[in-house]
Amino acid sequence: MFRFALAFFLAVSVCRAAVDDDQDARYRSSLMVATVLEKIRQEYVDPNEVNYDKLTYSALEGMVSSLDPYCEFLDPQRYEEMRNDTEGEFGGLGIYIGVQNRTLIINMPIEGGPAFRAGVMPGDWIVKINGQSTKGLSLGAAIRLLRGKTGEPITLVLFRPSTNETKEVVLTREIISVPTIRGTRMLTPDEAGGDKIGYLRITQFGDKTLDEFNQAMKALLAQGMKALVLDLRNNPGGLLEVAVQVAGRFTPEGTSIVTTEGRVGSNRIASYKSKGREHYLDLPLIVLINRHSASGAEIVAGSLKDLKRAILIGETSYGKGSVQTVQPLDMNINPPVALRLTTARYYTPSHNPINKVGIPPNIEMPLTPDQEQAILRKQNWYLLSADEQQKLADVRDPQLDRAVAVLKGIMLFNSRRGSLHAAAGNATANWN
Repeated sequence: MFRFALAFFLAVSVCRAAVDDDQDARYRSSLMVATVLEKIRQEYVDPNEVNYDKLTYSALEGMVSSLDPYCEFLDPQRYEEMRNDTEGEFGGLGIYIGVQNRTLIINMPIEGGPAFRAGVMPGDWIVKINGQSTKGLSLGAAIRLLRGKTGEPITLVLFRPSTNETKEVVLTREIISVPTIRGTRMLTPDEAGGDKIGYLRITQFGDKTLDEFNQAMKALLAQGMKALVLDLRNNPGGLLEVAVQVAGRFTPEGTSIVTTEGRVGSNRIASYKSKGREHYLDLPLIVLINRHSASGAEIVAGSLKDLKRAILIGETSYGKGSVQTVQPLDMNINPPVALRLTTARYYTPSHNPINKVGIPPNIEMPLTPDQEQAILRKQNWYLLSADEQQKLADVRDPQLDRAVAVLKGIMLFNSRRGSLHAAAGNATANWN
C-alpha cells in the first residue's frame, strides 16, 4: 500500500511539475514576444515600417509556417483570397504552388491559364519573383507576391530540374476560371480498339466538380460506355468531401472511403463514407495517377485501390495526406484573420498512411519529362497553334494505352465468365 501511495504521489508531482513548466514556458514566450515587439517599435530606424499589425502578422506567419509547409497564418488579405479560391474563379497566374525541401515549386499549372500558356510545367522551381529570391520564403509570402491586380505583369525565374534549364518568363495576371472536369469522351477506335471505353479527367476537386462529374458520367453511359479510365494525373486535390463522393460513386452507399486521425490521445477520428443514389458498382475502372497527384486525388486513388474497386496505373503519388482546418480567430478583429493548421492525417480504408508516402500504383509506369510535357500539351490541343497541334498529332500516351489494354482484358474475362454462367444455366435446365 505504501509503495502504491508513493508511486501515486510521485506521478502527481511529475504532472504538477510538467504543468508548472508549461506555464513558465508560456509566460517566458509571451514576455519575449512582447519585449521584442516593443524594442522594435521604439528603436528600429524606420518608424513607418513598425506598426503593430504588420509586426504581429509577420511574427505569426513565421511561427505557424515553421510547423509544416501547409500551416499558415491568414492575414486579412490572404484570408479573403483563400475564401475565393474554391469558388472556381480568382485573379492570378494560374498555378498551384507548394514547398518541398525549402524550395518553392509549381505543383500544377491550371490548364489554359497564363502559366500554362507560357510552357510552365509541374515540378518547376520558382527561383525569383520580380527579382526577389524565393530562398527561405514562406508559402503565404510567396502567394502574396504572386497575386496582384488583374492585367499587371510579373516576372518569374524558373528552374526545371529534369533538364537543368533556367529561364525567365513574364506572365500577366488575369481572372482564372478553374475547370474541374476535362476531356470527357468515348475513346476512339485508335485509342481503345473499338471497345466502349470512356475517359474522364478531373483536374481538381472544387465546388462544381460533383455536378460536372455526374453529368459527364451520364453522357458517357448514354453513349454505351462499358468501362472507364479516370485520369487523376496532375490533380492537386481540393475539397475533401467532393473527393470522397467521387470515390463513393464507384462503391456501395455507406462504404468508408477515408479516415482522418488527429493528435495521438485526442480521439479525433472521423470516417468519411460514400453516399448518394448513383453508384457504378460493376463498371470496370482504371485510375491514372502520377507524382503530381495529391491530397484529394490520393484519397480517391487510395480508397478505390484498397477496396479493390480499381486498378491504379502510373507513378506513386505526391504524398500530401494531412488535413488542414481553417480556424477564424474570433477576437473581434476587423477585417478578420484566421489560422490554417494541420490537425489530422488521412488514412485509406486499409489504414495505410498517405502523408509523405503517397499511393503506389498497381502497375508502375513512369514517363519521361518530355512525354509528360507532350501529353499535357496534347490534352489542351485547342489552346495550341495549328503548327503545334500538327507536331503533337502522333504523340501517344503510354499510361492511357496500358489502361485500355488492361480494361480490354477485364472486359474479355467478364464476357467469357458470363458465357460460362449462361452455359451452366442452360445445362442445368436441360438436365432438369
